[in-house]
This record gives sequence, C-alpha cells and structure tokens, in this order.
Amino acid sequence: MPHYAQGTSGWTKLNGYQALWDPKIDMGKFYFTTFQGKREETPYMTAENFARVIDILRNETPVYGNASTGSVTTQAEEVGEEES
Repeated sequence: MPHYAQGTSGWTKLNGYQALWDPKIDMGKFYFTTFQGKREETPYMTAENFARVIDILRNETPVYGNASTGSVTTQAEEVGEEES
C-alpha cells in the first residue's frame, strides 16, 4: 500500500489522530500522526466539518490526510469489502 494517496499531492497516510474541540470558540481541529510518526496540526474547522472528518477517521481505513487544509481521503475499496 502506498504511503501517499494516489493522484494527489500534500497527502500522507495517517497512523493516528488527536481531536480537539474548543467550546469557547465553537470550533475544532486535529493533530494528525503520519506513518512516519510526525505530528501535524490542522486549521480550526466548524462543527459540521469537524463531524465529517472525525467520521471518516473513525470508520475508514486506510486514511490519508492533508494537515495544511484539514482534509482527509480514502483509497478505493473493492465492492463488498468489509470494514475492519
């Protein structure tokens, strides 16, 4: 499996994450841990976007992230492939 999402730039395979929600400003951000063990901070995002990103992080594998934008992506899965 490649360590970078195919056909993209600025993306790296994530081995973990930390989620931070700040109720004082009603926004959240993530700290992505890359396959190299590097910790990268994302920008703050709205509650709606935070929920979307955390859903992908929790339910998909493998996940690739772009910390500069807070974006996440997955790779294509075979039809009928079960989640792990």
